[in-house]
Amino acid sequence: MNPQLQVLIALQDILLMIREANDPSSQRAMGKIGFEMTNLDALETTKTDLEGQLQPPIRSEYSRAQQRHGRIVVPVINSICYGCFVKIPYAIDGADDRNKTLYRCENCGMFLYWVDK
Repeated sequence: MNPQLQVLIALQDILLMIREANDPSSQRAMGKIGFEMTNLDALETTKTDLEGQLQPPIRSEYSRAQQRHGRIVVPVINSICYGCFVKIPYAIDGADDRNKTLYRCENCGMFLYWVDK
């Protein structure tokens, strides 16, 4: 898998954890099951470190995608982008090494990764 794609996927997971940690309803739900988010600073530090690993043009695209959509990376399952539910062209979808290259959906602009069929 493309190393930049791996960083983007990890960033998306970290951003989701930060969002949930800052959401009062999520905090109440976590408290009910005995889970407490106490180290939000570590998540912020990890986010900053991961953002630093992105190449400058990809970091810029990531920032725009995050502001616009909230999500950054979406799966492609059965040739369908799960960001906008549009069919991905076969020229891209049919390649054997599609996760080794960083692709964005032509329709919604999100970064794509393929789930093996």
